[in-house]
Amino acid sequence: MRHKFTKYLGRVTENLELGFEEKYIYVHYTKGNTEKTACILKNKDKTKSEYLEPFFKENKVSEEMKKEVRKFLDNEKNFNDQHWNEFTNFLMKTLSLNMVFGLTIALTVFGFYKLGSFLDGRYGLQPWLTVVFTFIGIGIGGLTGYVMVQKYFKKPDDKDSQVKNVSQKEQADDKNYPIIDVTIDQVRKAVRQFSDNLPKGVYRSIIVQDDNSIDFKQLAHILGGIPSKKYYMSKETYDLFEENEKIIPAEMDMVQKAVDLYVKERKEYPMLQFDPNRRVNYYQLVQEKYLKSAPVTQFYITELDGLITHIKPEKRKMKDSSH
Repeated sequence: MRHKFTKYLGRVTENLELGFEEKYIYVHYTKGNTEKTACILKNKDKTKSEYLEPFFKENKVSEEMKKEVRKFLDNEKNFNDQHWNEFTNFLMKTLSLNMVFGLTIALTVFGFYKLGSFLDGRYGLQPWLTVVFTFIGIGIGGLTGYVMVQKYFKKPDDKDSQVKNVSQKEQADDKNYPIIDVTIDQVRKAVRQFSDNLPKGVYRSIIVQDDNSIDFKQLAHILGGIPSKKYYMSKETYDLFEENEKIIPAEMDMVQKAVDLYVKERKEYPMLQFDPNRRVNYYQLVQEKYLKSAPVTQFYITELDGLITHIKPEKRKMKDSSH
C-alpha cells in the first residue's frame, strides 16, 4: 500500500510517496523540478525512520515533510491496536453466534419433541411420533446452524486466493485488447499502478514469468492493450529491461540473493576495499559458494543498503544529473 504526503512551500510543491514492501521501502520524491526515486533494501534490524533518514538528508527533504512522515510512522502502533480490536470484536461475535447456534438447535429439537409427544398422545402411537419428530428437529436444527455458519463464518481468502481473484479480475484476454507500442516508462508506470491495487502481502513480482518477461495480460487494462514487444523485470529489484537486455534480470536476481546472504552472514559487502565503482566481487561470492559461477553482467553495489544495479556509477551520476 502506498502512502502519499504533500507540502506546499510557497510556490514550490513537495511530494513524497512511500511504499513498504517485503524487502524494500519504495520512495518517490519530488520538489519543484527535482525528482528522485529509490528502493531502499531492508536487510538490517532498523526502524523505517532509520532507513529513510539518509534519503531525507541526501535530498534535503524539508523539516515539515520529515515531521509528517515521522508522525505517520510513530502512529503505526495505533494500526496494530486497531487490528487487535478487530480480533476482539470477531471473538465476541463468535461467542455470541455460538450461543445463538446452541439455542437454535435446542429450541428446534425441543419444539419437534413436544409436537411428536402431543401427536402420540392424541393418536395413541407412543413413542414413534416422538422419536421421528425428535430426529426431524435435530436435522432442521443442524441445517439451520450450518446455514448460519456459512453466512457469518466464510473462510477468509488466503494469499493465493487473493492473487487468483486479482488475476481473474484484471487479467485480459489477448483477443479483447489491441497490440500497441509502449515505452519502458509507460510500462514502469503501469507496473506501479498495478502494484498499488494489489492486496496486502501480494507483490508485483506476480506479473513476472519464469523467463523474467512481464505477463502483460495482467497490465492490459492499464496500458489499454498488449505491447508489441517484450519487457523484462527483476524479481528482486523490480528494475525493467528491454529485449536486448533480457539476460540481465535473471542474473540480477541471482546476484542480489547472493549479496543479501553474504551481507547477512558476514556483515560486509562482497566488494574490494576502496573500489570507487563498488563492483560486486564475483571471486569472493564464487569462492565462498554463494554463486556457482560468475555472471556475464557486471553489477555494482549502490549506497541503498546493498541494492545492486547494472549501471556503472559514473553513468548513473550523469543520468541523475540530467533530470
